[in-house]
Amino acid sequence: PATEVLFASLQGEEPFYRPPYHNLRHPKIFYYAHPAVLYINKFRIAGLMDHPINEYYEHIFATGVDEMQWDDLSKNHMEWPSVEQVKDYRQKVYDAVVDVIENSPDFDTISSAHTSPFWAVVMGTEHERIHLETSSVLMRELPLELVRRPEEWPDIHPTAYPGSQAAQPHEGVDFPVNSWIDVEAGPVRLGKARDFPSYGWDNEYGERQMYVKSFRATKYLVSNGEFLQFVKDEGYLNSENWTEEGWSWRCY
Repeated sequence: PATEVLFASLQGEEPFYRPPYHNLRHPKIFYYAHPAVLYINKFRIAGLMDHPINEYYEHIFATGVDEMQWDDLSKNHMEWPSVEQVKDYRQKVYDAVVDVIENSPDFDTISSAHTSPFWAVVMGTEHERIHLETSSVLMRELPLELVRRPEEWPDIHPTAYPGSQAAQPHEGVDFPVNSWIDVEAGPVRLGKARDFPSYGWDNEYGERQMYVKSFRATKYLVSNGEFLQFVKDEGYLNSENWTEEGWSWRCY
């Protein structure tokens, strides 16, 4: 699984238990176990399982943090299970998930995820994908000697090496020129229909209409080339580029 590949980049046990320098997230051992725990807790709520695999783990690894002032980070100073214990737990969860997918009679109802017990399976996969990003960001904050490149990753692209022509990308050549588009004011309808044929988080459903003032937006998503320009222009050091709240987080 992708989570195993990602966590294979950690060298030894220290990076698993080292809290991030900003102390806004739990140690990586939490995020190694957390996606697996969510599967079991949600399977029990949905009726796909009627028993825990490890009730203690399914308590301490259940709730993370969202970088809010009210988050409880006291768990950063607790004694965590060993990496091998968590790895063993993850294998048991993997076997349980495979068993549910292969043998549950509810599988045929998955096309109606909002009424099917299999919403827990889809939620689990979507949730784990989210934490691949969360964990990879935390790993980038570690000292280099505590991480390595996983063997399963593809080769580094030639343009990443010093001296490569693409190391100094040019607008209109290596990334598109991003023009601004004027968007007129008008009513906007937000919300996802309950019968929409894909999984959705609870805050996506319902309907809300709003009147949006006119604004400008770029034609394309921000490219890596544009972001590189922003960094080189010291955009992270210029408060004029940030909202007041964003700048306060930037200076945290």
